[in-house]
Amino acid sequence: MTENRLRILPFFAALCIGLCGCASIGPRRLEGDQLQYSTAILEAQKRQILLNIVRIRYGDAPTFLSVNQVIAGYTLEQAAELGLNVYPNARPGNFATGLSRLSLEDRPTITFAPLSGEQLARASARPLAPASLLPVAQGAMPIDVLFRLAVQSIGSLQNTVALAGEEGAGDPRFFELLAGMRHLQVRGLLTVRVVNGKNSNHVFLGIADGSDPDTRAVAARTRRLLGMLPHATEAEVVYGRVAPSPGKIAILTRPIVGILGQVSAEIEVPSEDIAAGRTIFTFPFSRLGQSPIIRVHSGRTEPANTDTAVRYGQIWFWIDDRDFNSKIAYTLLGFLIALAQGTPAGQAPVLTIPAG
Repeated sequence: MTENRLRILPFFAALCIGLCGCASIGPRRLEGDQLQYSTAILEAQKRQILLNIVRIRYGDAPTFLSVNQVIAGYTLEQAAELGLNVYPNARPGNFATGLSRLSLEDRPTITFAPLSGEQLARASARPLAPASLLPVAQGAMPIDVLFRLAVQSIGSLQNTVALAGEEGAGDPRFFELLAGMRHLQVRGLLTVRVVNGKNSNHVFLGIADGSDPDTRAVAARTRRLLGMLPHATEAEVVYGRVAPSPGKIAILTRPIVGILGQVSAEIEVPSEDIAAGRTIFTFPFSRLGQSPIIRVHSGRTEPANTDTAVRYGQIWFWIDDRDFNSKIAYTLLGFLIALAQGTPAGQAPVLTIPAG
């Protein structure tokens, strides 16, 4: 009997050691926490942007609060005990005992920083530089959506000014130009080149002709609308309303506050809020063949099937998850805000997860 009990002893020892040995949380928690925190921060940023859009529509001031640091701190305590009663003993049934204890505490610390002063002015009130804006179109982002959001005019061609009502509907040639640029972008015939200068960067927009007659016609028309020289394949883009010399492309960009204001003027608001004077009337640009760049719906009950939703007062505002075009434009808006804010030295967002 004693021999059989002694044979079981290594099993209890291995069990206690195994329970303690599997208590490491670092490697296994890293991937899950990284994804969960990044998702939570992204969703919070999306809701903050939408809330700022709604605030502007109702005459409130927008606020910008960024996450500077996330520290996920864990406290892990573990202990193991092993006891043996050798037969003969007063209690021969309790020949061996084993005990393992494990406790885990999660105490995350999140640091927020409001934008103010010079950083706020740079992030919200200063127009985006063409040398920063145009390279965004080199990725997968549609250039027509980018320009509808961030560009007020290209030469004499005006974009929509929603707060101006019917008079702010914009020049039809502006939207024709955007359609032509998107046509060329999809076919790989529109390029952006940035040259780093000593004091500032210079950006050049290139347009190739393509192989088929229709595309060549679109390229020629796009050059004329941009103000490029007839046979030029590239032109420098400069900030302003009027090009300083022939062949250059003058682009007047919007600041972030201007972009948010434009989007806010097109969102759906309750008719009773308009009647009460809490907000202004939304001009139906659909009568002029246009549609809101980002469709924001409103209602008194919490919506379903949303990409982003916020509550302002007693009203819910949301972007429908099934509205792909609005989601793309909203994603691009978030990227433009991040581009304008930049990352000041020493304030880069940090996610710290102890791995031990």
